[in-house]
Amino acid sequence: MNLFNTLIKASPPSQDQGYGIVLPILLGLLTLVLWFGFQTSQLLKERDNLDALSANQQAIYGNAQKLRAQLDALAAGTARLAQQGNPNAQQVVNALNAKGITINPDAAPTK
Repeated sequence: MNLFNTLIKASPPSQDQGYGIVLPILLGLLTLVLWFGFQTSQLLKERDNLDALSANQQAIYGNAQKLRAQLDALAAGTARLAQQGNPNAQQVVNALNAKGITINPDAAPTK
């Protein structure tokens, strides 16, 4: 019974106990804050990289659209020549039709 009473009694805090649980909790919280800060900085860098890639792709896409418009205009001009009876243009249009490519000379140009 003596041992039980000794364990139950609350001993006054002494100078040898140190910080107790406060220091590990503070270190854990500091580590957590540093980790979140690191992750946030990495995510911001990734977002900047994605924005730069998107801007590069927009320029490439714009160039592709211009090339497509030029090709459509060239094909429409060739189809108009074929309708007017030009034998070389008719051969080109027939070859494209054989490959499954149809040309509409009256289509509005895309922008």
